[in-house]
Amino acid sequence: MKKMMCLGVLTILMLSGCMKGNDTENTAYNLRNDNTNPNFMSNNVNQDMGPMSDQNPNFLNLRGTSMNDASNRNNTGRDIDVARDIVNGSNHFRSESIWINNAGDRMTVSVDSKGALDGRERKKAIETLRTKLQQALPRYSFEIRER
Repeated sequence: MKKMMCLGVLTILMLSGCMKGNDTENTAYNLRNDNTNPNFMSNNVNQDMGPMSDQNPNFLNLRGTSMNDASNRNNTGRDIDVARDIVNGSNHFRSESIWINNAGDRMTVSVDSKGALDGRERKKAIETLRTKLQQALPRYSFEIRER
């Protein structure tokens, strides 16, 4: 008798738990049908806040990477072009390869001499080239290699 009564109560509880009601309290919240505050949970970006890099200081600053951008970010491509123009503008040398080390403080300039220079003239021409490069790009220390 006790087994039948427990089985009957268990059956009633299971059937009442599976019953679906038609009221809104028993249904799941549907965001698509919510018209009370449509801008509260939307994917629209507030355009007044600026680009995403201005909002979080941990994001990378990607502005200043193009050649036409006037930002104050160091652009090594521009610096290499300036160094190449200075070397090619000199009377004694033409540029071979120019590269900047990973720390960004040393520039290695490989040059080829245009004409025959003896020891003293070569040293003077290299020092003149070094001073021109240091005046144009003071943030680098220069290593000039002649081939």
